[in-house]
Amino acid sequence: MILRKPPASVNVGEKDYEIETDFRTIIEVENMIFGPLTEEQEAFAREIQRQSELSAEDAELNARYFYAMQLFYKGRIPDDLEEATEKLIWFYACGKKQKGSKPKEPVLSFINDMDYINAGFLQDYGIDLFDVDYMHWWKFMSLFSALHDDCKICEIMGWRGADLSKMNKEQRKYARKMKNLYALPVEIKVSKKELEMQKAIEEALMNGGDVSGVLEKIRSEQA
Repeated sequence: MILRKPPASVNVGEKDYEIETDFRTIIEVENMIFGPLTEEQEAFAREIQRQSELSAEDAELNARYFYAMQLFYKGRIPDDLEEATEKLIWFYACGKKQKGSKPKEPVLSFINDMDYINAGFLQDYGIDLFDVDYMHWWKFMSLFSALHDDCKICEIMGWRGADLSKMNKEQRKYARKMKNLYALPVEIKVSKKELEMQKAIEEALMNGGDVSGVLEKIRSEQA
């Protein structure tokens, strides 16, 4: 294995763009796309809708990505939005092509599960994430992926993703209880279009990162 320094920039349109790399920022970027709509995003979505023929759902989707890209690219969003978003997703996936099938339902929320995640880092590495001034996203994910199975967050993710169809009656009863206990909060009412976009991006990440078709509509409407 060849070790290399995690990137601090990405190349888009043959230009290098400095990016935000701290794990807290990338969690915020993720939340901007899939989390509750902020007041700023709502206001911008209304302005987009006022100046265009976009539906409210499409306007909100554009607002989500605009603010996520603004944060990730430090206010310098590249002209090629499609490639810029592909590079964002590439960075989010730590430059790796993901393999395997994803869970049928979410098993992790960095925002809601941070206390459990921090406990795991303290248990395994002696690192208190709340005291860390900076940690590159790729380093954070490398450590997170190697947490021991006895960490609480690993146990919780296991219950959330448990396949009840492979359990007997008593096991299913207990598993449902644990699923309900550790269920992620329903923070927002997600539109069908947003669900389709999230699923498409997740599938792209799991199958090599090809998101060109997913981002076509965003690219054409961003101008």
